[in-house]
Amino acid sequence: MSENQYIILDVETTGFKPQEGHSIIEVAAERLIDRRVVDEYQSLVMTDRIIDQESVSIHGITNDLLTKEGRPPEIVIPELIEFIGNSILIGHNIGFDLAFINTHLFRLELPPLGNKTIDTVELARRYLLIPNYSLEKVAAYLKVPQPFAHRAKADVEVTRQVFIKLNERALEKGHKIIPALTKNKQKPDRTPLNQPEKTSKLF
Repeated sequence: MSENQYIILDVETTGFKPQEGHSIIEVAAERLIDRRVVDEYQSLVMTDRIIDQESVSIHGITNDLLTKEGRPPEIVIPELIEFIGNSILIGHNIGFDLAFINTHLFRLELPPLGNKTIDTVELARRYLLIPNYSLEKVAAYLKVPQPFAHRAKADVEVTRQVFIKLNERALEKGHKIIPALTKNKQKPDRTPLNQPEKTSKLF
């Protein structure tokens, strides 16, 4: 694995707490080497829970959509774990994502993820002074476009851009998070090497 390889990760869910039986209904991840997206993974995930209207209003994912396009978690979650490998994970409130992923792994009798992580919420609180540190508010403050907020793939793309901007702010202060991400100032290449399977965080 390249020392500058990372995974940007996001999940959408039926609710906030996996311990109450809520589950993942969409996953998305990008493999980032330096500033370049070299691969990606995305899938809707079937669930036996009824998605309440409050959650639907946030991410737009309905039970009908999952019936048509969702794939079983026993297929999706192992695929995601294989995609992640030993890479460092980057996410906005990454603990939320890991709690759900590890709950699914427990249900499948598989070991939990133990990857190193970088949380863009923590970085934003360190380098920005704003009233709210949700992904939407941080992205707006940093002038990162948000085309389809609160779907997993869109949130991954926004998180990547937010992270790069926060990393640049850290370097300006002499702090090193991932220096390689700021060596090349051109826009990152988002063309994946392999086309993933076609297929919310409630923040």
